Amino acid sequence: MVFDERDLDSSEEKKEKKETIKPLNSQISFDELEKEKVEVVKEQELEESSEEEEDASQDAVEEDIIDEEGNFHKGIKKVIHESMMPYSEYVILDRALPRVEDGLKPVQRRILYSMYELGLTPDKPFKKSAKVVGDCMANYHPHGDSSIYNAMVRMSQDFNMRATLIKGHGNFGSMDGDSPAAMRYTEAKLSDISMELLRDINKDTVRWNPNYDDSKKEPDMLPGRFPNLLVNGSSGIAVGLATNIPPHNLSETIDAVIGYIDNKNISTEELIKQIKGPDFPTGGLILGTDGIKDAYITGKGKIVLRAKTHMEGTASTKRTIVIDEFPYQVNKSDLLLKIANLREENKDILGGISEIRDESDRNGVRAIISLKKDADEELILNYLLKHTDLQCSFGVNMVAIANGKPKQLSLKEIIEFYTEYQREVVLRRTKFDLDAAKERAHLVEGLLIAIANIDEVISVIKKSSSTTEAKVKLREKFLLSERQAQAVLDMRLSRLTNLEVEKLESELKELKETIEKLTQVVNSKARQMTIVKKELLEVKKTYGEKRRTQIIENAEELLDLNEQAFVPVKEMVIAVSERGCIKKMPLKSFNMTARLINEKSTLNEVHPVVILTESDKTLLLFTNKGNCHKLDIEPILEARWKDRGSRLIELLKNFKDDEKVVNILPISEKISKVDIMIFTKEGMVKRVPLKEYDIKKESFDAISLKENDEVIAVDIFDKNKTMAFITKEGMLLNANTNEVPEQKRQAGGVKGIKLEDSDKVIYAGMVKKDEILMMVTSKGYSKKISLEECEPISKYRKGIKAIQLGMDNGFDLILSDKVDHTFEVYALDEKNNVISLNTDYMPLENRLTKGKVITASKKTFKIKSLHKYEWSATEFSYFKK
Repeated sequence: MVFDERDLDSSEEKKEKKETIKPLNSQISFDELEKEKVEVVKEQELEESSEEEEDASQDAVEEDIIDEEGNFHKGIKKVIHESMMPYSEYVILDRALPRVEDGLKPVQRRILYSMYELGLTPDKPFKKSAKVVGDCMANYHPHGDSSIYNAMVRMSQDFNMRATLIKGHGNFGSMDGDSPAAMRYTEAKLSDISMELLRDINKDTVRWNPNYDDSKKEPDMLPGRFPNLLVNGSSGIAVGLATNIPPHNLSETIDAVIGYIDNKNISTEELIKQIKGPDFPTGGLILGTDGIKDAYITGKGKIVLRAKTHMEGTASTKRTIVIDEFPYQVNKSDLLLKIANLREENKDILGGISEIRDESDRNGVRAIISLKKDADEELILNYLLKHTDLQCSFGVNMVAIANGKPKQLSLKEIIEFYTEYQREVVLRRTKFDLDAAKERAHLVEGLLIAIANIDEVISVIKKSSSTTEAKVKLREKFLLSERQAQAVLDMRLSRLTNLEVEKLESELKELKETIEKLTQVVNSKARQMTIVKKELLEVKKTYGEKRRTQIIENAEELLDLNEQAFVPVKEMVIAVSERGCIKKMPLKSFNMTARLINEKSTLNEVHPVVILTESDKTLLLFTNKGNCHKLDIEPILEARWKDRGSRLIELLKNFKDDEKVVNILPISEKISKVDIMIFTKEGMVKRVPLKEYDIKKESFDAISLKENDEVIAVDIFDKNKTMAFITKEGMLLNANTNEVPEQKRQAGGVKGIKLEDSDKVIYAGMVKKDEILMMVTSKGYSKKISLEECEPISKYRKGIKAIQLGMDNGFDLILSDKVDHTFEVYALDEKNNVISLNTDYMPLENRLTKGKVITASKKTFKIKSLHKYEWSATEFSYFKK
């Protein structure tokens, strides 16, 4: 037995209650009882007041308060607001989103700069990753080492980055989702192209900020001598923001930047001619260009990716599907496992797969799907494209930090920001070089003055008592600056040779030319842009590669992977039970099912609506409430005849508990040019084209019903048929349909039969002239009549008697239907006995008889409920036209 403190508490409370409330037979006066009751009530009121005070104090904490000692306390709302805003700003600006200028997040930038400081350039040996992570964490990024190492690993993975920024030595993970080795085992250094991001960083090309403890300076961004944001892309999730920028081809991206430099008014459409679309490191196919254009124009779009495959083998041998390239960021191992699982789940379609194996090695990716001889390779491949990540979508969301705040950027805006930044980098570098050249020219001029007057210079120095005095006298005599004077004092005697003098003169001449050129660059934006353009072309020439991802422009046929395009169409039986459940079963299973009714049968086995259709159709469910619900066959549970199936209120969110399905019409993508007839309990009839129901909503009105009216039948209009109405009081009207006008979906219809106030329609539908109708009464009588006894007349008439109901009170016709196939009537009597009657055994009589009793019973026999027990699937052949 498990001991619970609550049991102890409850037992103690019971003891206290026993002690408080004394037994009635004890010696206690009425006044004492009343006194104890008053005390209990007071205690309860005291507890309630204390609870209210606690609630009030809790509410007060939400606002600013000053306690009794005069101390001020912020309310929780203000604390959360003041804490959340800085946190959000930090995550957005300093963690999750890249800068538009260099395309790097803070952790990536700090890793690259740490490696640069450590001297891990491409020409140097590899160093342990742990050293890089440790230095980066200690100097610039005071966060977890795992986050730094993971970012470092990603920058070295050639299946994630289009241009890897780090060279890795060791296990840095794989496309199969394998984790990299621990940082103590792997080694790394900067890649060649990453040096272009860091180039000229020591020439005051970027802004610098103090690190987290103000002990060092770190770059606000890297010089970024190629458009890294587009080349390598980026992904990240911030607070309320996310970015997902695909990688691009370096050569195409540089061409687009140069196109913008040449023409600032270039349109996005013209840029797309240069940069055709994303270029993923794993290759693959991009289907269609609409998503690319949306992404480049608005900053958001969806791109459809597909694996690159080909077939091997001949018609006489086993064929194999070979996957050469996978979609970007798809886990190869998980994908092949998914295919293997699908093969077990869908043997009808994928049973032709004999083997799945991964033949990838260091030379490239290669996965094999071996097929059996009789397998349909196109069917299998299309199914896998539909149900696995062999085809998937990439949601482009180009968000980056621009001008100090997050912004969703178009392609042109990214190029514009990047180009302007590169011009600024060139300008800052040029100013740095110009200052250095001017400084050097200034010193050389001083040295040449000193050499020209060397005897006097030596004399001044010799007569000076100290270096300081010599510097002062040199400045006074030869009008030198302090730096020039210091350079003269530092000059070696070897510089006095004629050769050295000539070198200094030549150097001064070159410096003046350099100063003139650099000054021209500083004063001209056009020259700055020319330099940007020239250097980008050098990067393209050095690092440019061919495109890996193929773009298929006209991909409408390839994108059309609807189920009917490749899944074999099966004949399916759809059945709706009296319990409001729907089920599907293959025709073969339906034909093999034993459909018997007995006293042990449940309402799961009673199916008023059963249709035969095909698996590629969509179902229109018409209900008694005048609604139409659209439902695909796929989500319907495949079940046995006796099983419950899927509940309609779970499959359809707008399906009500009291709704009943009257009929189901299966439709295909192209709705047939047919009309339908809707009949109601109050004798209304409506003819409406089926195309009126071709709308996108899941649920909508099929007819506008009056109060207390409901739909009892939906049938297909046929100009060669008439419409029959049978009422509960035994009236039959066989009417022509030429007087029923064609109406819109939400119309209420026209009057079909004239009813007495107490009468209702129990059956209506389209019938042939020799149709057989069956009828069952509440007294337990049944019969069949031929419609030949009732000639067609105009609509909105009372009709003729179809059955003699007798004079007994409550003796009504409660079920009627046409008998174009055999079915059973399933009834419950007042004692819940199950009674069934096959329509084959109902007597065919004339319309003036009352029929025969369903079962040998007393005259007091009364049916409590009656259901049509459908077991034959009705085929809607008009949809095959």
